[in-house]
Amino acid sequence: MNALTEEQWETLGRYRFHPSTAANQGVDASTFCDVDEMRNYLSRLRSMIGTDDLKVAASIFMKRYAFVAAMGLVAMTYWNKKVNVTPENLILVDEDKNGLWMPHFHLKDASVSEFLSLEEKNVFIQSLFREHLDRVIQSLKKTTKLSNLILWENVAVYVFWIFENDDFLQNEGWKSRRDDQFRALLSNENRQWFGRYHQNPLARYYSRKVNVDDGEEKVRVRKTCCFSYRMENGEQYRCKTCPRTCLVKKP
Repeated sequence: MNALTEEQWETLGRYRFHPSTAANQGVDASTFCDVDEMRNYLSRLRSMIGTDDLKVAASIFMKRYAFVAAMGLVAMTYWNKKVNVTPENLILVDEDKNGLWMPHFHLKDASVSEFLSLEEKNVFIQSLFREHLDRVIQSLKKTTKLSNLILWENVAVYVFWIFENDDFLQNEGWKSRRDDQFRALLSNENRQWFGRYHQNPLARYYSRKVNVDDGEEKVRVRKTCCFSYRMENGEQYRCKTCPRTCLVKKP
């Protein structure tokens, strides 16, 4: 019961998560909580991303790093399993995929435990966001002066995708539990899970999906721009939900 199946590890692998260790070729994620270490890393990262602008590098870094939230929430929400995604347990390994910087993550300790209560899940969520991702966001903000509104939306888009993706569901009971968890994540009463914020930093980005440019698929247009278009050859990487280009049809 206290392990993931091979299929579950393969699922997390699609989110660039790998249980093997690679300390000799990666960066300990705890260094990203330090402003000086973050500045040094971003300075090196700019060439891999294809930009000279530290703010662009910071935004793209957070878009990739946000997969940590996706991995932890998938295991918790759909499998009731706790994977250790603390910064002290993660190693980020730089990788290139089709010319894009696409890092993957290794675990120092790949052991897994089962959640025994709702309170235990709430503690895990606070550890994931307040004690990990918010520390990284504050480090990026202090390093580059980039607004944490952009950085938090880079996290939010993946969180929403996890809870709106029915591929993981096996029955209606799972859907009900998932939706309850999603509502709790968006509740302003739980804003302390994310850091010292007056409002829930995820909820501000949760809006209805709309048709864009007469497209059949409805999308949730971003409120902030992630700067993907400002990378080298960046126009081809511009998000389909980019607020700078989306022409939203009026209801």
